Amino acid sequence: MAPTEKERLDVLEPVVESLVATTTQLIADLGRVSSRLLVLERRLAGLGAGADEDLDRVDEEIAGTVSALRAAWDAEQDLLADEVRAELRGEVAEYESLQERRDTGRARLEKRMQRFERDALQHSVSQAEWQIHAREADATEAYRRLEADRKAGEEAWRQEAVALGDKARGEIHAQSRARLQRALAADARLPVWFRVGLGEITAPDPTPWLRAAIALVAYRLEYEVTDPVRPLGDTPSAASGSAAWVRRARVHGDLVKQFEEMRPDSRSYSIT
Repeated sequence: MAPTEKERLDVLEPVVESLVATTTQLIADLGRVSSRLLVLERRLAGLGAGADEDLDRVDEEIAGTVSALRAAWDAEQDLLADEVRAELRGEVAEYESLQERRDTGRARLEKRMQRFERDALQHSVSQAEWQIHAREADATEAYRRLEADRKAGEEAWRQEAVALGDKARGEIHAQSRARLQRALAADARLPVWFRVGLGEITAPDPTPWLRAAIALVAYRLEYEVTDPVRPLGDTPSAASGSAAWVRRARVHGDLVKQFEEMRPDSRSYSIT
């Protein structure tokens, strides 16, 4: 005999009650998780409820590192970047090669040879002389810059400052990481420039965001950037060819690229 409607309801009622209880518990759990995620996102985005955090401060903990970085900056002002030095050496080598070609041709012209061979050789010598004249000013400047670079590179104080700066560059990143971790753990309110540069934390993987955040803090500490709004301050130029400015321009460009990858719409928005 088929069960009655009441019998069917009696069987379903415990199942429904269990589902309702489970659903209620899941809603409560989701609410707690959502609240925790919101707090975490606000912390990571710098919108903490704690005290304002000054990530630019040079306190006793990092004073020695920053001092070494500033000394290295001064030392590298008169040193050429490796790629610039290589380019100038190539320019000088090409100029000297032209001189050698011209001198070799002139020496051969003093010997007996057939007329068509002499005409061809004379043309080659004339071309070399024309190119030498055209490149003389640039080659002379390249000689001058390479000689100044050589003399500067032999100075003991400069060598020591550069070596200490290379070491300090790694230290400032570690110190920036520790400073940022403490600020996030304390739910501190991070500076405007930090929020402008980093924006919202990347999801689901926050690694690129954290990497860029640490590099940004380190950049501002190393290059004494204190602009309250613009994360990177003024855009550096590598036109001088000095090791200091070429490195800074390269790091600046790398940070801009990281910001753009995290925030595609920032291509039309100046962050510097």
